Amino acid sequence: MTTTAKVSMAIGRAELEWAKTLARREGKSLSAIVTESLAERRRLAALAEVVAWMAEAQAPLTDDEVNAAQRELAAERKPAKGAPGRTKKSRRSMPRRRG
Repeated sequence: MTTTAKVSMAIGRAELEWAKTLARREGKSLSAIVTESLAERRRLAALAEVVAWMAEAQAPLTDDEVNAAQRELAAERKPAKGAPGRTKKSRRSMPRRRG
């Protein structure tokens, strides 16, 4: 169960108007918009910590190893010659988009 606390805070007028508009558009309360924004900020901070941690570690694979793995994966995706697989449609056989 989530607990809440009632607080008073100062917020810039432009940010307040934007948040109110967003709340109306999404059918939410201003409190919900602020809470979601703070939760997103917390999530981004956690991701930044993970990225910083990963940057400290040595890469597990060399560039040559990564390139070899990418070539192998690309080769696996291509159907063998003569094997049934996806065929490309010509532009003429595709319906035209009207815009």
